[in-house]
Amino acid sequence: MDAPKPIKIYNLKNEFIFSNEKKEISFNKSSRIFKKLENKFIGNQSKEYNVNAILGLIEAKLNNYIVCANKVTFVGKLLDASVYKIEKFCYIPEKQENNINEIDQPYLKMLDDFLDRNPLYYSEKIDLTISILNMKKKMDEIPKSHIFKYTVNHFCWNYSMAKCFDSEGMDEYIYPVINGFFGSRAISDYGEDNNLNFILIGRKDDRRSGMRFLIRGADNNGNVANSVETEEILTYKDNEGNINICSFVQVRGSIPLLWKQEPNLKLNPKIVPKDDFGANKEVFKMYIEELFNNYGGICCVNLIDQKRDQKIIGDYYNNIVQNYKDGNKDKAHLLNFVWFDFHSECKKMKYENINKLFKKTSFKECLNNYGFTHITFNKNDFEEEYQDKIDNTLISKKLLKIKKLQNGTFRNNCIDSLDRSNVVQSVIGRYFLLLILSEIGFSNVKPTIDDVFRKFQGPFESTFKLLWADHGDGISLAYSGTGALKSDFTRTGKRSFMGNLQDGYLSSKRFYLNNFRDGYNQDCHDYFLGALNPKKKQFKQHSNFALYILISLIFFFTYFVFSLLKRMSLPRDYEPSFKKFIFKLLLFTGTVSLCFLVIDSYTKKMFIDFPTRYE
Repeated sequence: MDAPKPIKIYNLKNEFIFSNEKKEISFNKSSRIFKKLENKFIGNQSKEYNVNAILGLIEAKLNNYIVCANKVTFVGKLLDASVYKIEKFCYIPEKQENNINEIDQPYLKMLDDFLDRNPLYYSEKIDLTISILNMKKKMDEIPKSHIFKYTVNHFCWNYSMAKCFDSEGMDEYIYPVINGFFGSRAISDYGEDNNLNFILIGRKDDRRSGMRFLIRGADNNGNVANSVETEEILTYKDNEGNINICSFVQVRGSIPLLWKQEPNLKLNPKIVPKDDFGANKEVFKMYIEELFNNYGGICCVNLIDQKRDQKIIGDYYNNIVQNYKDGNKDKAHLLNFVWFDFHSECKKMKYENINKLFKKTSFKECLNNYGFTHITFNKNDFEEEYQDKIDNTLISKKLLKIKKLQNGTFRNNCIDSLDRSNVVQSVIGRYFLLLILSEIGFSNVKPTIDDVFRKFQGPFESTFKLLWADHGDGISLAYSGTGALKSDFTRTGKRSFMGNLQDGYLSSKRFYLNNFRDGYNQDCHDYFLGALNPKKKQFKQHSNFALYILISLIFFFTYFVFSLLKRMSLPRDYEPSFKKFIFKLLLFTGTVSLCFLVIDSYTKKMFIDFPTRYE
């Protein structure tokens, strides 16, 4: 297991000293000027901190703090670069004489709570925000930052926090951090001599991110909620000693229209699209044209139900897509729309029916046309520099040889863009990974739309399922507060009774979190990203008041008992008085629950925990 390089931070009265095995840099606290130190700093008269990585600087109520990772876990490698998951933060006060004071402690605890719900990853030697497809575009760019030379800013979650440290040499201490998932496994099932590795990366977009019912749909700038880029990567060494990288990217995100689904103590609050066709048309245009620029062709895979309020917004989405194609003939060929009612098609746990999606004409055409990215490089071209920033060297020296490029991707959504999306994305990912293995000569098994669940060789089959299930859990945790539903299918390839029970538990947990805790969680989230500043705005006082728990218990108790009584009758030997007691209890709990729902529907914010900054 690889250990991260140690970083020392010395906190002096007027400056910070950042030190590692290569260099030392001073940072003046008042002037914000950096200076490279020629002589070794001796840390007397100062407080010394040992950390793994610096994320940046954050303002609390009274003091500013450097946010650092001081506990990390090695999770795998990408092109020989070790990747770490951040497990714990530590905070270094800018004012040397101050420790963390009582007034600032609640704000720093919010960052700890943010980390509990958001899986953060970084690497010292490679920028995790850049997909292999994007590396090609980056070769034509001029770096605009000392720290984040080629970083994709909206996938870099510490970008805002690190701005004040953007100086030459600080990239040795501050690394781009992604939110989402990273998993890596060596594959020996297709030959042990090829150093074949499988990597799965999920990158959450930070531009319209937040909690499940609070952040839905698109904003006025065309950014959508729960937007995630997922990339599958295979790396191997060929007979000529070249490093080969094959990659396939797909994306997910909330339905790209203006709509909301505010929490209101119901299990599934009503979906309310904004009834403004012109505004929705403009928002969709901004969103889809950014996807065109990034990925080429786009196949919008809509997995929501074709009934009730999901049908209403689904029809609206379809009309917006068709309107765009009618008004943009030159780009119409780039856009496809497929509606696959997942719950209807796969009811009674018949997930094998996903192959019906693959047989739809427009979807099948995209499968055949989009392809994958295949690039190569030779380590001998820059052997001495390979231990430095790998992607920076590859991009700046233009050492990548392009064999083929992916020219389109699948854009998946359900209502949350979590559970159904992850299942379908994993099946699409399976198809393209089989395609890659067959085209590069590692397998004779080619993917087919008649058998979209065709297995990989040996233990890699279970490895593939495990990584995709963990990926789904990581994305779901940040948005909903729990792991993904339907994950038993992703992990095992089968839907089970125990999986249904697990989904019931997770749904109950989501109900509580989304109604009674997500206002606080959203504030933690916005504070981490710099959208809230405690020196400029007073945060809302959130509470874990027991009434919240009581309401949810009453609601679920009533729901459970009524559901039970639908399926059974009381035995004849029960006393009439006991029957009356049962029904009086049901009537009381039902009435109380109904009152809470009615009151909340009128007051909007009486019981629900909304954040400080709410749209």
